[in-house]
Amino acid sequence: MPGPAVDVIRQFGAVEDNQRYTRLVELFAPDAVYYDPFMGPQRGRDAINEFMAHMERVVPAAGVRFSEWEVEADRTVGWARWTMWAPGPAGSDVGVPGQSLYRLNDDGQVIFVADYVSSSAYRKLRPDGPRPDLASAAGLAARPDAVDGPAASVIAEFWRLQDAARYSELGALFAPDSVFTDLIYGQFDGHAAISAYLAQMETEMPKLGARFELVDFAGDETVAWSQWWCHVPNGSIPGWTLHTLRDGLITLDADYFDVVASREFLTP
Repeated sequence: MPGPAVDVIRQFGAVEDNQRYTRLVELFAPDAVYYDPFMGPQRGRDAINEFMAHMERVVPAAGVRFSEWEVEADRTVGWARWTMWAPGPAGSDVGVPGQSLYRLNDDGQVIFVADYVSSSAYRKLRPDGPRPDLASAAGLAARPDAVDGPAASVIAEFWRLQDAARYSELGALFAPDSVFTDLIYGQFDGHAAISAYLAQMETEMPKLGARFELVDFAGDETVAWSQWWCHVPNGSIPGWTLHTLRDGLITLDADYFDVVASREFLTP
């Protein structure tokens, strides 16, 4: 059953529909952080209010709209997937997939939001425009007073094994009907397919010289997310993952990362 954070996060989707962004300000805690991939972190309710007022001016004027909102959340942790549409270079609308990470306090106030957009899709929309910053949000949600649920323990174990490049052992953390999505290797359905993919990564990642580093994560009972770096010889690629769990096993693992940076760093 969806937790109370779902109702809060759905208000973000509703505001994207009517573009009255300042109505979101009352949802935030006084010391909240809102991260936008183009304008960076907005710290505190006053800064968030100024940012939302700016959004009310520029988003409708740019012909931007949002659709296809999908929300998963428990009590204090949640995420959303959506598509941003805007007029492209040829005149027709271009869709840019995006994701948002959310963290709430025990009073139901939002303390952290990070919005991410697909770097490759945005390049098609704005070939000469600014590049979204998908790195600086990592770690902004880390709080010493944060309380995480059992899902966080599973994700912590996932990353303990991943950090040690013990990919073949990760399969034990996935449910029989789980789904794993990788932007490069594709989607894998079911425990057997995921386990085979992870076993492949145990040899594939060392060939690339890739090393992963967990930066931040959060989880309640059935919903979690994580932020991470993939370090390769030519640079570091920021990434984040959306998770859902059932009975202590991962049912969804959707990886996202800066595809433009990965192409730059992994091209011989």
